[in-house]
This record gives sequence, C-alpha cells and structure tokens, in this order.
Amino acid sequence: MRKRRKWNLSLQSLFFIQLGKLLEKGYSLSQAIEFLQIQQSPSRQEDLQICLAHLRAGSSLHEALAKIDFHRELIGYLFFAEQHGQIAYALMEAGNMAQMKVRYMEQLRKMMRYPFFLLSFSIIMFLAFQQVLLPQFSHLSSSFQVRSSSFSIVVLAIASSIPNFFFFLFLFFMLLFLVYFVYVRKLPLHTQIKILMNIPIVRQLVISLHSQLFSLQLSHLLKGGLSIYEALQVFERQSHLPLLQAEAKTIKDRLCEGEKLDQIIQSRNYYEEELAHVIRHGQSNGELVQELFHYSQFSLQKIENRLMKIIHIVQPTLLIIIGLFVVLMYMAILWPMFQLMNHL
Repeated sequence: MRKRRKWNLSLQSLFFIQLGKLLEKGYSLSQAIEFLQIQQSPSRQEDLQICLAHLRAGSSLHEALAKIDFHRELIGYLFFAEQHGQIAYALMEAGNMAQMKVRYMEQLRKMMRYPFFLLSFSIIMFLAFQQVLLPQFSHLSSSFQVRSSSFSIVVLAIASSIPNFFFFLFLFFMLLFLVYFVYVRKLPLHTQIKILMNIPIVRQLVISLHSQLFSLQLSHLLKGGLSIYEALQVFERQSHLPLLQAEAKTIKDRLCEGEKLDQIIQSRNYYEEELAHVIRHGQSNGELVQELFHYSQFSLQKIENRLMKIIHIVQPTLLIIIGLFVVLMYMAILWPMFQLMNHL
C-alpha cells in the first residue's frame, strides 16, 4: 500500500478557499469536491475520494477532512461553521487565515536564509582558525619570541572559543526540543499553556490568537441565533482547539454561578484586555455580535502587524551579530600577523 503524502498547509488553505467559492456559487458539497478533485495530483485525488466516501456514509465535512489529516485549526473553523451554517464564508475565512500564516512563515524563512548561511560560513571559518591557524600563530610567536599584547590574547581567546559556544548552544536547543517532545507534550493542556505564557513573545501571540479566535467564533454562533451559553456548549463539544474547549467549560461554569461574561473574560489570562470592554460595550448597546466580529478583525490586523515587526527585527539583529563575528574573525587572524611582521 502506497504511503499517503500529507497536504501541506498552503494546499489545504487553497482547497478551503476554492471550496468556499464553489459553494457560494451554488455547487453542492459533493459536486464542489468532485470538481476540485479533477485538478489535484493522483495521491490527493485518492484523499478526496476518501473524503467523499465518508461524506456519503453520513460524516460531516469536518469529520471527513479530519480523516485525511487536515490541519486541526482548519477543522476547528469548519466545525463551528457547521453549527452556525455559514460554511462557504467560514471556509474562505479559514483558508485566508491559513494563507496568512503560510505567507509569514515563508517570509521569515526567506529573510533568515541568508543570515543563517553567513552564520554557518562564519562558524566554519572560526573552526578552521581554531584548529589550523591559531596553532600556527602560536608556534611562530614562540619561535620568534614575540610577546603577545593583552588585547591580542583577549581577541584570540574569544575567537577560539566561538565554535565551542555555538556547539553548546546547539546542544542546549536540542535538549529543549527533547524535553518538549518527551515531557511537555504529555502534560495537561493548561500546564503546557502556562509554560508558553512564561515566554514573553510567545505569551503575547497566544493571547492575541486566542482572543481573535474566541471573539470571531462567538460572533458567528451568536449571529446564527444561539445564546452565549449555547455557543459555549458548542465550543466545549469540539476537540480540535483544546484551549478553546477548556476555556468554554470554565466560562460556562462561572456563568452558571451568576458572573457576567465580561467579568469572567477580564479575570482570565488568555484574553486581551480590550475583549472584556468590547463585550461589556456590546451587551450594553445590543450590538454584541457586530462588535465581537469587528474586534476579531482589528485583532487579526494587530497580529499581522506584530508578526511583521518580529520579522523586521530578526533579520537585522542576525546580520549585526554575524557582522561582529566577521570583524572579530578578521582581527583574530590579522592581529597576530601584524605582530609577527613588526618583529621580523
């Protein structure tokens, strides 16, 4: 049996957008998938055939796509769409968000490719200096009885220790990945989130993404005629977005105890401060659905801006660090040569 190739996130997002557009134009779900199936590679045609078979057997669309390993965030969006009935719109919305994620990841990879090449080249040069040139300089200095200055000694010591520094840094990151995959991933969800919330940049992204997702899906469900309590029950029933599921249970229980939604949101650590104000304002003027939706759009724009800022900081920082390494390398190589020339 041939191993099935997974759809990457870019292909999944494009499929969601195309499927949403076809549904919007009046195609039935099976007709739209069959139409898109024609344009796919043989392995992906097989996947969509599996998807169609599950649909004909009575599965929902999110269950059928989960069988062919679609991304859990996209499946989560689709689950909510099936509850509020706006499947075509939600498919395009989820696809566009996934494409945004792909676009920024690709942009980050492109911007870091050249700095990492320079960094790798510099490390190789430092390693060659440490293993080949430094012993030669030491031998020549002792032969000509050249006394090294304090500055020269410091530069040479730093340059010769750089490869060791990167080796230990590599081991450190390998250890972190090992701890994450062996230990952290097996911890309860809230424990994992608490660990992530202690990392400054990651913390802000978790809060922003969760606030955006919560407000967007809640606005859709309320627009579909559900009450807040019923919407939280829908959140709780899905398992594709675990944090949203766990938060829904907590918020629902506290609502039953008589607390207000805006007060609950304000007391939780997983939401932007503005979200509680938006809920309070929306409930007071009867426009909660619209205000939650508009907030989710503004929040998405804020996330995009924050990602762009991170990307624009990372590359110059890497280039500055590499530039300093290169200058240090040249100093480490040329300084002993100048000292030897002065004593010839």
